[in-house]
Amino acid sequence: MTTSQDEESSIGLVNPEVTPTNHPEEGETGKRTEQILIKNNTYAACPSNWIGFGKKCFYFSEYSRNWTSSQDSCMAQGAQLARIDSQEELNFLRRYKGPSDHWIGLHRESSQHSWRWTDNTEYNNLFPIQGHEKNCYLSDRISSGRGYIPRMSICSRSTCTSQC
Repeated sequence: MTTSQDEESSIGLVNPEVTPTNHPEEGETGKRTEQILIKNNTYAACPSNWIGFGKKCFYFSEYSRNWTSSQDSCMAQGAQLARIDSQEELNFLRRYKGPSDHWIGLHRESSQHSWRWTDNTEYNNLFPIQGHEKNCYLSDRISSGRGYIPRMSICSRSTCTSQC
């Protein structure tokens, strides 16, 4: 497969074996890694069944869980519910996630509190959030919902610089 340099620098190359409808079962712990071309044209490894974009690896679950269980599942894989740091990441996640809603790592204590990511950094208002609940999910936009409702989830972590 050939791609132009502009395509490589903006979207990254992903593992062709992993598509939105071809995810592994949760809990698989394969040690195999994939080489992913990231924005600065260097290679970084993401674990098998994760998708690289920019300087992050993303995992799209196939199983629905509440927000807390989704975060616990991500943490068990050395990640957190997805943090979205740019419009490009948001566009990528929207395209890749398919028709299902997916929990992401944006949350707050109550409607009187500010939004925070799961790493406790404050949300920078990069995109609007629909709704008045405590936990966010990605649909065709970012919405807030009740955390006990089962949804699929997106985990994210930085790309590995050594053995994953």
